[in-house]
Amino acid sequence: MAEGGADPAEHGRGTPFIRSYEAHTTPLPRVRPEERSEPESSALLADLARTQEFRAVTVGTGRREHGMAGRAVRAVRNVPRRGVYTIAAVIGTVIAIVLVFLVFSDDKPRRDAGSGAAGAVRSPTVTPSASPSPRPALPTLPRVPSRRNMPVHPGPGTPVAAYVTDREAGISYARFGTPWRETKLAPFEAVQRAGAVRHPQAVIGSAPYPGAPGAPTAYADYRRLAARAARWSLRYQPPGAKLTWTASQPVRRGMGWLLGYRVRYVIDGEQRSSQAIVAIVGTGRSKPAMLFATVPDDRAERYRDLNMLAWTISPI
Repeated sequence: MAEGGADPAEHGRGTPFIRSYEAHTTPLPRVRPEERSEPESSALLADLARTQEFRAVTVGTGRREHGMAGRAVRAVRNVPRRGVYTIAAVIGTVIAIVLVFLVFSDDKPRRDAGSGAAGAVRSPTVTPSASPSPRPALPTLPRVPSRRNMPVHPGPGTPVAAYVTDREAGISYARFGTPWRETKLAPFEAVQRAGAVRHPQAVIGSAPYPGAPGAPTAYADYRRLAARAARWSLRYQPPGAKLTWTASQPVRRGMGWLLGYRVRYVIDGEQRSSQAIVAIVGTGRSKPAMLFATVPDDRAERYRDLNMLAWTISPI
């Protein structure tokens, strides 16, 4: 029998035949998720996300939180209990450290106002405007003669006992007997002295040229270095000494230059003087050698020793 009580034969005559599965009351066909089209799936997912975002979440006292607050609560609930304890311990440690610094930040040493042995040691007062004492001005020397032979002083002089070999400076020269004796005097490497340690004094000393002279190659270079050494050597003369050149000549052996000078000064209100020489000798090293010697006028019989030094100085 046909559905709806109608005869199929009658349907063929005027009314179209409608099958049972095409009727308006037939349930919708079942559609699986994988069979849905892509636009439809995207719309369903969007609706689901909006529904979850605005869904109320009950926290503590029953107050409802929405949006990002709800997600934060859910994130905290999803954290394992051990992780929560670890985070709480780290936060507590940081807070404790900050509190320690705040408590002890004002714990500064106090200056004791007392005096005497029990008083605190006070730091020296520093005056920002204080400036170091100026160095004394170097004396201005007269023009060095281009050439002047050293005068030969009268008298026999002191006998030569041996020869000094100054390996640090790289030169050799006469070593005298009594009254000369070996001693020490900075910055010289080898020193001989006659008489008391005072100004004026009789002293002979050798050392590498002080400072950074460069590499002299011509006699003019050695003469310029000898003039600097002569001005430097005035520290071993009495204060206020006035210099006059007595010699300017090449050294007898090797490459170098010798300057002789006389200085005048006042000692105990009396006009006095000394004779001196300075020799700069090339040794093939980074610094040339320097020989300095001075004899005061109260030992004028030792002036001839200056000539002997000029005759015997030699590079080694």
